[in-house]
Amino acid sequence: MNATHIAGVVLAAGASRRLGTPKQLLLDEGGQSLVARAASQLLEAGCRPVVVVLGAEHDAVADTVAHLPVHIVINAGWAEGMGSSIRVSMDWLEAHDDRATIRAVLVTACDIISASSGHFRAIIDTSRYGLLRVASEYNALSGELVHGIPALFPEADWTVLRSLQGDRGARDLFAISGTLSVFLLNGNLDLDTPADVDRWRAEHSA
Repeated sequence: MNATHIAGVVLAAGASRRLGTPKQLLLDEGGQSLVARAASQLLEAGCRPVVVVLGAEHDAVADTVAHLPVHIVINAGWAEGMGSSIRVSMDWLEAHDDRATIRAVLVTACDIISASSGHFRAIIDTSRYGLLRVASEYNALSGELVHGIPALFPEADWTVLRSLQGDRGARDLFAISGTLSVFLLNGNLDLDTPADVDRWRAEHSA
């Protein structure tokens, strides 16, 4: 058994303005909310502790993960963007009682519907159990290969993560030499509009 752990973070603070309803609460084909799905997948991959960052509609979203052994962190500045949610999750981890046992953090978002616990395990394995930075690689709609979350960040990256601002996220870290990657099939799928959701549900009910 490893004496150290990989923490997991689910980013689920956005307002889903284009969708018109909280995407965190959308149900997958098994009737599970997207936020609970993402948290469950991190737990299945062996991540401990798992932090769920909430903002807009946080009371309703928190209810959907109440049955899971996760920690809720409220990002009061959620409207600032993804960077702020990563920042508050890292502040929480730094203050965690078992901080000394946490080697790295695996960050995902509740609306990355192509991710799975298997993909998270592949990222962890590629990282040599938290020693190396690993991003997900996928084709953008333009066809260009891009790197993004889900991604694992070793302790050496935490100072940068705690200083993130706005909606940029951690993309500057992905450009650093030595960043490894694991391909994520259909990683460009988004649930930003009602049409996106209809298309996703049609594909999974076929």
